[in-house]
This record gives sequence, C-alpha cells and structure tokens, in this order.
Amino acid sequence: MVLVEREPHLAQLSDLLENCLHAAGSVVVLRGPVAVGKTELLHTFAERVAGARVRFLGAAASPTERHLPFGLLSQLLHGAGARYARRAEAVVGDGFRAGAGAGPEVLEGVSRIFLDMSAEEPLLIGVDDVCHADTDSLQCLLFLARRLRRSRIMLVLGDQDRSGARQADLRTELSRHPYCTQVRLAPLTCDGVAALLARDLDAHVAHSLASGAFAVTGGNPLLVTALAEDWEASTRSARTEPPTGLVVGDRFAERVVSCLHRLEPDALAVARAVAVVGEAHRTELVARLAEVGTIEARALVELLDESGLLHRGRYRHRAAQEAVLRDFGVPGRLAWHRRAAALLHAEGGRSTSIAHQLIAAGETREPWAPAVLMESAATATAGGQIGFALDCLELAHSLADDEQQRAVSRAVLAEAEWRVEPARAVRHLGPLTDAVHRGLLTEGRRHLAVLEYLLWHGRVDEASTTLDRLTATAAGPEEAADLGAVRACLELCYPARRRRVSTGSPASASAGLRVGTSLVATVLTAARGDVAVSGDHLWQGLRTDEPLSRISLGLLALARPERLATVAPWCLPMLADAARQDGPDWQGLFTAAHADAALLRGDLPAADELASAALDENHGAHWGVLAGAPLACLLTTAVETGRLEDAAAYVNMPVPAALLETPFGLRYLRARGHYHLAVGRPYAALSDFRTCGRLLRDWRADGPRQVPWRVDTAQALVRLDRRDEARSLLEEQLDGLPADDERVLGRALRQLAATLEPHERPPLLTDAAEASQAAGDRVEFAHVLADLGSAYLATGDSRRAKPTLRRAWRAAQECHAERLAQALRPGPAGTTGARAVSGGPRLGGDRAADLSAAERRVGALAAQGHSNRQIAQRLCITVSTVEQHLTQVYRKLQVRSRTDLPVFLETSENMSGPEPGPEPLLAEVLSETAPYSP
Repeated sequence: MVLVEREPHLAQLSDLLENCLHAAGSVVVLRGPVAVGKTELLHTFAERVAGARVRFLGAAASPTERHLPFGLLSQLLHGAGARYARRAEAVVGDGFRAGAGAGPEVLEGVSRIFLDMSAEEPLLIGVDDVCHADTDSLQCLLFLARRLRRSRIMLVLGDQDRSGARQADLRTELSRHPYCTQVRLAPLTCDGVAALLARDLDAHVAHSLASGAFAVTGGNPLLVTALAEDWEASTRSARTEPPTGLVVGDRFAERVVSCLHRLEPDALAVARAVAVVGEAHRTELVARLAEVGTIEARALVELLDESGLLHRGRYRHRAAQEAVLRDFGVPGRLAWHRRAAALLHAEGGRSTSIAHQLIAAGETREPWAPAVLMESAATATAGGQIGFALDCLELAHSLADDEQQRAVSRAVLAEAEWRVEPARAVRHLGPLTDAVHRGLLTEGRRHLAVLEYLLWHGRVDEASTTLDRLTATAAGPEEAADLGAVRACLELCYPARRRRVSTGSPASASAGLRVGTSLVATVLTAARGDVAVSGDHLWQGLRTDEPLSRISLGLLALARPERLATVAPWCLPMLADAARQDGPDWQGLFTAAHADAALLRGDLPAADELASAALDENHGAHWGVLAGAPLACLLTTAVETGRLEDAAAYVNMPVPAALLETPFGLRYLRARGHYHLAVGRPYAALSDFRTCGRLLRDWRADGPRQVPWRVDTAQALVRLDRRDEARSLLEEQLDGLPADDERVLGRALRQLAATLEPHERPPLLTDAAEASQAAGDRVEFAHVLADLGSAYLATGDSRRAKPTLRRAWRAAQECHAERLAQALRPGPAGTTGARAVSGGPRLGGDRAADLSAAERRVGALAAQGHSNRQIAQRLCITVSTVEQHLTQVYRKLQVRSRTDLPVFLETSENMSGPEPGPEPLLAEVLSETAPYSP
C-alpha cells in the first residue's frame, strides 16, 4: 500500500525521533479506525529511519495469539540478537518458574534489556494492533513506557479507536505521561481516494471512479486498493471494452473480511449482528444478538461507521454485508438468523422483518413461524413484492405440520405463483386437485381457483370430474352459482364438453339455471349476439370479487375476434383494469386482446407488435391453451406482411395438446392454413380448414356466426382448380348469413367470384369491396381490389384495370400488407404483363421527374380515365390548357395516348401512401386462368 494524505504524520514522527536521538524518549500511539493505514505508516516510517542511526524492533499482535504468554515480546526480541534473546529467556523463565508470570522481577528484567540496547544505539520499537497483545507482553510495554523519558527509545503503538475495555489500562496509563503523543489517522477524503486509485489506474479512470469508491469504502485505504484491484482484474478478463463503472468484486470482499478479523471480539459480534439484521438502528436488537450492552453496541457501531464498513448503521455496499455473512460459515449464519427471528418475534417486531430472518434461516421449529410467514406474504403481495411473498409461502408450506394447513398453504402459494407465471402453478395441480376432492380447501374460493388452473392448462378431464363432485356437494345457492360460472367457462373454452356437462345430475342442471344471471352467462349472450347487453352490467360485474368472470372476459376477447368489435368497448377497459390489479398474466391477456382489435381494423404492424409483446409478457408455455390466440395473430400478420420465415418459426412453435379442443385452436388452424396457402401447400391448407369444420360440427356449433371455415376451404379448393366444390361451400356459407356480418360476406363474395369466369367476376367483387369497406376490413379490401383489377385486366378493360390496381396497391400500402403490395409491383422490364397494361415501353422515374407539377396533376387524372373536360372542371382550368399539358406529358414520357400513361403517375395530393415505384403489375395478377389470391 502507498501512503496518501499521511505526509504530516510522517513529519511529526520524524521530529519525535530527532528528540529521541538526543536522549528524549517518547511514546507515540497511532490511533484510528481499523485498516485506516496505521500499519503502513509505521512500516514506512521504520523503512525511512532504520539503519545506521536507529535500530528497529517490530511486532504485530493478533487475536489468535492473545492468550500466548509473552507472545508479542518474543516477536520484539527476535531481531535483538542472540545475547539479548538469551537474557530475555532467562528473565521470563525465572518468572514462570516462580509462578509469578509478569511479576516485578520479570518486568524489571525485560525493561532493562531494552534500555541496555538503547545505550548501544537508538531504538525504535513498533507494535501494530497493540489492542490484541497478550496480557504479559502488554504489562512489559507499560513498565518500559514509564522508564524511557530520558532514554533513546521511541515506542510506537498502533491502536484502534475505542478498541474495547481490555485496553483501558493501557490508554489510561499512557495518557498520564507528558512524553506520550497521540497521532490520529482519519480515513481518506474523496481527493485522497482519487490519488490512491491513480497509483494503480489511469488518472482519468481514477478520477471517474473516485466518488463511487469513496461512497463504498468511506475512505478506507485497504478497501480502496481492493476496488482498484477488482477493476484491473475485470479489465483483464473483459473481451471487449473495459468496465465503465466501479467494480466491486472478490478482492473487496476479501479485504472486508480482513478488516472484520482485526476487530475486537465485541466489535466483530456487532458487525455480524448488523449484517444479520440489515441495519443497526434497532440498537437493542443488535446488542442482544451480539450479546453486548446497549451502550457498548452503540459505540461499536460508531467505530464501524468510522472504519468505512458502515454508513449510518448500514453496510455501505451489499457486497460487504454478504462477505460478512459468508464469513460466519453456513451453520453459524443460519443459527444467527434463527436467533434474530426469535428475538424479533419476542419483542413484537413486524411480521415482514421476522419473515426475512426465517427465510434466511431456511427452517425453524417455532410453532408461530407459518402464521407469521402467511401474514408477511399477504402484506408483500399487497405491496407488489411478489418475489418475497413467494419465498414466504414456500417456506410456510414446508413448515406446515398437518394436512389442512399444507393444503391451504399450497393453494395460497399456487395463487401467488399464478400471478407471476401461470406455468409455475402446474406443479401444484395434482396435490391441489386431491385436496379439493378431500374437502381440504373449503375456505374462500380456493377450490374455484384450482378449477381455473386446470382449465387454463388443458386438463379438462380433471376439471370436469372435480366440477361434478363439487356441484353434487354444493353448500348453498351462492356456491352453486359460483360453480355454474365455472361450468360456463368450461363450455366457453372446451365446446366439445358442452353436451356432457350440461346433461349431468339434477344438481348440475339447477346450477346451470342459477348461472343464467351470472356475469359469465351475460358475456356469452353478448358474444353470440343473441340480445343486446348493457356495458354497465358487465363493468359492475367485473368490479366484484369474481376472478373466474374476469378470465371469462379475457377468453372471450381472444377466442372470437370476429365478435370482438361487438364487445370490445366493454372487454378492453375491463381487461385493462384487471391487468393493473392482478399482474402480468392479465397484462398479457389485455395486450393480446388489443392485438386482435388491431388485426380486425387492418393495422398489421400494431397487431404484430402487440401479439409479440403479449407472448413476451406471458411466454408461450405460460399461456396454456390460450397460446393459440396470440400465435394466430402473429401468423396472420407475418403472412400478410410477407415475413414467411417468421411465419414458419411460429408454425414450428410447440402448442398444448388440448389446444384443438378450444376455440383458440380454430384460430390457430385457420392462420396455419393461410400460411400453407402462402407457401404453395394447398393440400395442407385444405386439411387445416376442413379440421376446423369437423371440430365445429363435433361441438354442434357450426352456425353462420361461427368461424367461416367454408370460405377458407373454398379458397384452397380454388387453388386446386376444384371450383364446383368451392362454389357449393360458399353458397352454403352465404345461405343464412346475418345481414350485419359484412366481414364474412366480403370474403365469401371474393372467393365466389374466383369460381366464375373473368367477365362474371366484377359485379361480385364490387359487392365484396363494399362489404369489406363497411366492415372496416382494410386488408381484405385491398385483396378484393387486386382481384377486381385482375378481372378487368383479364377481360381487356385496361382503362378500369389500371386505376383499380393502383387503388389496391395504395390500400395494401396503407395497412402494410407488404406481400400484396409487392405482388402488385411490376416484374422485370419487358414482361408481357407490364406491356399489356402500359401499351408501350415502361417508363423510368427520371422521365416522370421531368414533368412540372401542373403536368403531373393533369397526367395523373388522365391516367385514371378522366376526360379532358372532367380534368378541366376538377382543376379549374380550360380544356385548351388541359390539351396543352397532355401534349407536353406525351412528349416527355414518349407515349402516344392517355391509355399509355403509366399508372404510377400521381401527385402527392392524390396519394395517401408513399409514391409507388415502377408500374404496379404482376404476372400472376395478369393471368386469365389464375386470378390473384393471397
């Protein structure tokens, strides 16, 4: 260690040594907190003066040698020479043989040895950590100190501030002598810390780390040097850039322990007590734990503050506290934590404080511990400290000593874990289901929560069996109504079970009647569209303590996206409220519901971002069977935006086996089928779409308001050129379709048009466009326009084809349907389709750039098919001016007539999206035999 901010102390010691050389002996006591630099100051001073002028005898006391008689004295005389060593051995040996120990004769004899040595040459005696010296050696030093005023001996003793009652005699004795000088060393200042760091590190780095190092060490030089070593070690191990901030690592922890073991036993005990308790403001608790007096504990805490280990009774850095705890050894540390918990409980401490100690101890035999842990878990959950609550509940469950208590503690633990990660509750499902069957979870609604977990994770058989047992033994109408709500959730999530569940025992039937007025039943009614439902009723129901109702709303919003527009004004605010109150699982539901809403309105980027965020908040394994909802949304957006590699990754993600028993499975199958169509696998798509139909028929839910699997199947059949089959399915879909279902109507009409000859398609596609636009289905609207333009093109009506395809491209751009937008762009220059529409060579962007703004406006309207008179009226100019502008446009673009004008010739006023590049055409769009399909 190097000396920083210690030059004044060295100068003071040098002055005292000069007096000593002239037979003016002195005693110097170096005081200060532990590891503040007293040892280094003594050694540095000895190195500077020892030699021809002064003889140096040094020794360092240690707590391990405190009970070794004359141990410190033997160190001092080790370098005194053989002659003086033999004299000392004879003196000390005579004292022990006489049974007097450090009696007067021994003290006089030892003192005479040092005085005789100083007669030959000046003597510098340095003793480090004198507070740990054995009693005999300490008495010898005191005896010598009283006799060296007129000698050439300088006695330098290193001592700690307030080092304990044992050294009171030494301090009292020395303070009476006028030739005794007290030199106190304080910790380094922040500038001193920077200077010490600069001895090992770059000056700029040292300056940047100084304030942080000072805050962590309090200016303790030993700890500051450890931080420099940790930073250097981290720099050497870093593969890229060196660390930008302070590094508190292994060296720092080692030096903290070193400081710890240089303390007096009582100070060491207080340091450990503070590490266990976490802070020293409760002085009585620290004193009782350390087994010292309250006043002494307060003084020792001040000593630790001055040493840099503590700051206002707390460890300055978590690493220091952890190092002290590790130094206990595992058995000792656990015993101290158990004692702390017992002391806190005895004095009526807070339950959370007691729980922290119990968790740190890991186990206890105290009968009051489980109740305290459960109370702490409730408090922590209310305060948002879910991790701590889970720790409390885990320990409480392990300490439960009877079946009822174990079942309840497990149920509470599962409920807390469910809030964080629904997948974590799976490990409890077997024991909890058994506890429900045995009637051990009758308090509150814990048995209903177990049913909720089973439904979420697809364990339908267990849920059904448990529900039947509970319904048969329901105690009162309130519990029967609750079970009826669960039954409604089961029907919503697993339609295949609907018939079997609803035809159960008489108790089951009565429960079904009672649930008719429940919130769940009301939501189901709204979803099916049978009757109008008040949003106020739903909102008021959510405010009640009915968690299964909340999950029903979440399931509804995700399972039926086509109906989301009907219930979104109620469901989304309710899910948002639940998400704020109930944690990340509800936040994931809320985000996924918003993703569906974005997809329905054609906002593909928002839908993709929200669905991805939902899976991030509640990873796929945690979603259980609900994973089909965000996965379907992600698949759909990936296909429409042209990210087929991402879509393949979503298809390969594992899904629960029970997914296809749920409406979410239908959504997933439909999205996967459209992916298969996009990558050219129509048979695989046909299999997925027909599976949807089979499942709906099995569930007896195949109605006009259900999943439009017939439209999807028809699309795959058209790809396979099986148009008669496709037309039959579409007519079946359209038969009985509600008049307000414009979304399905638009899709069905588009696919029906694809089964007809090109000249028969435009009327149906026009109706499909109107229906899609009325439904707000922007993506489908763009597809319809693309098909309509293809139909016009196939019949040779290029005048209508060009503006229609342009509008289709613009609509695809607006909703970021990049796959469709790319399909509407032209192929390589000179392709057949490009020339068929343009009527001549393709035009580059450079030629279009030559047009003036007025020429672009006139040319754009002409390209859209407007006559000269219509253009003149729209732009408020004369027909002659229009003709003049068109002449210039033809000349600059090198075309012969308006039918040859490029379709991308538009001004910023005419375009709602970014200006297109080359002509928006594609060979597939131009094909007369294969109309465009997504």
